[in-house]
Amino acid sequence: MKDIIETTQLEFDKSAFLIDLVKHENGELYIEIIQTIHDNNKGFQTLKINASVLSELIKVLHIYQTKLPKKYKITSKYFSELDKQKIQESYLKNVSSKDLALQFDCKKELIEMVLRNRGIEIVSSEMPKPKYWRRKSN
Repeated sequence: MKDIIETTQLEFDKSAFLIDLVKHENGELYIEIIQTIHDNNKGFQTLKINASVLSELIKVLHIYQTKLPKKYKITSKYFSELDKQKIQESYLKNVSSKDLALQFDCKKELIEMVLRNRGIEIVSSEMPKPKYWRRKSN
């Protein structure tokens, strides 16, 4: 039996990742990553990573990221915890996700993903259009 300690969901154009911090029944912690590919019949793929190898894996992924062509680096956006906190505070002060996307130079969907991962519901900031009534003339 596994016990999920914490969960984060990352959503992208063609796939979504569900990343869980899991405690196994023997007390060991590990990371479980489930990727769901939207345009694929396979459904999902699962990757389980032991906590003891996590730091080495992260180092290798960072090294590989530096070797990728620049076109890939532009699309990848990482927010520090401070950036995520600023996004949250600004959004709660009624700054729209569209404006935050301009401020942080990213897509609106990425801002909304950060907010959803922090448990904040995304709401429309547009004012409702008034309904005008006309009386029938006799």
